[in-house]
Formats: sequence, structure tokens, C-alpha cells
Amino acid sequence: MSLHPDFQSVPCQKLLNGEDIKILETHTGQLSDSEKTLVDSVFLQTFYRADGIRAQITFERVTSEPDAILRWEHCFLMSLGPGLDGKAGRAHGGFIASIMDHIAGSVAVRVSRSHYPPTANLIVDYAAPVNTPRVVLCRAWAVERSGRKTLVRGCIEDADGLVLARGRALFIDQKPEKI
Repeated sequence: MSLHPDFQSVPCQKLLNGEDIKILETHTGQLSDSEKTLVDSVFLQTFYRADGIRAQITFERVTSEPDAILRWEHCFLMSLGPGLDGKAGRAHGGFIASIMDHIAGSVAVRVSRSHYPPTANLIVDYAAPVNTPRVVLCRAWAVERSGRKTLVRGCIEDADGLVLARGRALFIDQKPEKI
């Protein structure tokens, strides 16, 4: 697999070469025509750009989170550019919330097996600025499944493992007749 130059650093290489990593997909900011009509168009058509999300690798790995109800966690390794800034050199807080919703939703889809369960609640706690340009690791894991509800936790970390943001999201499967 050819990696984006931003993922050539030692911390990124160590992460991606872990034995429990299962790479699911990559994005480089260049979209095919078929990708332009898919769900998550806000990411595919707006955020994936040379000055936005410059590259992304999506993978799963074994989680070490004690509250996880499954063995795995879903991860995005993302290279963020300055086109995502609120204040110069700092990613917009609304964008950070969007990432948290996006990765938590990816977990909810896998856990519930529902067709894109909607977000009922999202709480993001900002711990430190997400400076740009920067590579971040976004992680999410399921912590509860009850009836039609899936509760997911996640975090966004820098290359040293410093938590920049934490989140909790509740997803509720649609009733079968509404799917």
C-alpha cells in the first residue's frame, strides 16, 4: 500500500505496522465519480481536499478500553490541513465534533447492523487544541447495546497519544417500517 507522505513518520509507521491492525480503506482526497454519490458526502465532497482531510486510513484493531463491549475499536488515521481551521492554525471545533460523530457512527453501523442509525445525542469534550496541519488518530468503541440503542465512546489523539478530544454518542436504530 502506498502511503501519503504525512503518514511516513515513525509514530504512524509503528501504528500501521501493529500486528492487530486490519486496514479497511484509505482516502487520499481524490474522489472517483462513484464516491461522489455515496453517503457521508460532507466528508467525501467537502472535507477530503488538499487543504482539508489530506489523507485518511481507516482500520480496526484490538482495543484496550475497559468499557468496550467488543474486542475491537474502529480507527481513522487522518492528516488534517489548514482548510479545516476556525482560528488560524487550529481546527474548527465543529469539525472536531463532525469527526467524532463520523467515527462513532461507523462503530454504530457495525454493532447495530442497521442501515446508518441516526445520532440521537453527541457530547464532545475538548481537552486541547487540534493544531493544523497535523496527523491525528481517531478511535471509537461500543460501550453498550440495548434494544435499538448503541452507545459509543471515542477520542482524538495526537501522535504521542495525548487526548485532544473525547466524545460519547448515542445512536438509535430506526424502526423496521421506517428503513
